[in-house]
Amino acid sequence: MAQSFQTLRALIWCKTYPELSSRYAETVCTGAVLEDGSPIRLYPVPFRYMGEEKRYSLYDWITVPASKSSKDPRPESYKVRSEELRLIEHVESNPTDGWRERREFVLKDPSWQFGSIEALKAAQSEYGRSMGIVTPGAIENVRLTKKTPKERAEFEAKWQEVSSQGDLFRSEYKELGFLPYDIKLTWRCSESCSECRNRPHDMKVLDWGLLELGRRDGWEQAKQRMAALADLSRYDFRLFMGNFRNHLKTFGIIGMWYPKIPEQGSLL
Repeated sequence: MAQSFQTLRALIWCKTYPELSSRYAETVCTGAVLEDGSPIRLYPVPFRYMGEEKRYSLYDWITVPASKSSKDPRPESYKVRSEELRLIEHVESNPTDGWRERREFVLKDPSWQFGSIEALKAAQSEYGRSMGIVTPGAIENVRLTKKTPKERAEFEAKWQEVSSQGDLFRSEYKELGFLPYDIKLTWRCSESCSECRNRPHDMKVLDWGLLELGRRDGWEQAKQRMAALADLSRYDFRLFMGNFRNHLKTFGIIGMWYPKIPEQGSLL
């Protein structure tokens, strides 16, 4: 039976760094919310192979034909026809109002907002929740960790596999360089969490913008950028979390929410 696609209007809030894919050459995990504030995951998106007119930025409204994925058990996952994606408009950030226009949609639905990883995982166990916004209570460290020779070898083997396969619809493959470092955030949740009560969470940040900054301008600069955004005294800093298709109990940082805290008082 053919999949039934419907055109969705969605606001993008996350793009992870491209991953090599045997089937799609490479894909970018994309997080978005619908107009009612419910989160969705768009896949597959061969972002760098799309035309410039389709390459969305964070906080762009798009329309795209999508169908609930039949092969992905996560309820937020939708298969899309990326070749039919359309850019609609960009929602600008206003540093004086705590990103009010973006907040209106991204934080509209409280069902995917949590004060702890423990609460997010409980929702995953009960409802299958695979995406969530978690508010940190303390940031303890931002650091770089160098990847191992084994990780480099695995990446290069995968790249050789992908680039050597024939594709009638793609005349060439775009080079995707190996990233030699991970950026890791060490933090504790804002609410009681059995996982970080004694030892803080220590997670890789998969956000494309941050990793591209490291690749382009240097990893120390990317680390400093991450540390600046994670300053809880200056930013309403929250973490966009997503789990992995083959490891549903494991969540990673796929994006960040970081409007400046207005000087006049509390956020809307």
